[in-house]
Amino acid sequence: MGEPIGILKVIVVRGKKLVIRDFKTSDPYVIVKVGNQTAKTKVVNSCLNPVWNEEMTFSLVEPIEALNLEVFDKDVFKADDKMGHAHVNIQPLVTAARLREILGVSKEGTVLRKVIPETDNCVVTESSIDWVKGEVVQDVWLRLCEVESGEIELKLKFMKPPAPFLPPKSQVV
Repeated sequence: MGEPIGILKVIVVRGKKLVIRDFKTSDPYVIVKVGNQTAKTKVVNSCLNPVWNEEMTFSLVEPIEALNLEVFDKDVFKADDKMGHAHVNIQPLVTAARLREILGVSKEGTVLRKVIPETDNCVVTESSIDWVKGEVVQDVWLRLCEVESGEIELKLKFMKPPAPFLPPKSQVV
């Protein structure tokens, strides 16, 4: 595993038009993976347009891997049903953060980069990476794959790792 290059905060905001996996609805939750790190949202019962607003934190190392997510319907008496999956390349977010630092961008609301729907992501519509309140932030909608419908809204934030703590040098008397 390489040196840590930063912290990725992922806020799973909400889902829209998720598929029905129970009688008339679903009980969705999301599993987010970055490299070998995994986090899971709570289950939202009986809802096809759930709101989670849950924040997850991942440590990023080189090489930067894509963010993958899977949506499931929670079931009690059988295996949970798949409700789709999506991925997004987070390299543009990290690159924008590095560029912001090099250029010294400090103006609130500055657009650092645009991300468009491509084959290497599940982005629904163009998304911008912005400098907001001292953070590099991307709001993005991802289309779920291998299902009839469904989208997930994420807010991604990249931060440099905190500087290592170095105790003060002792003074020799």
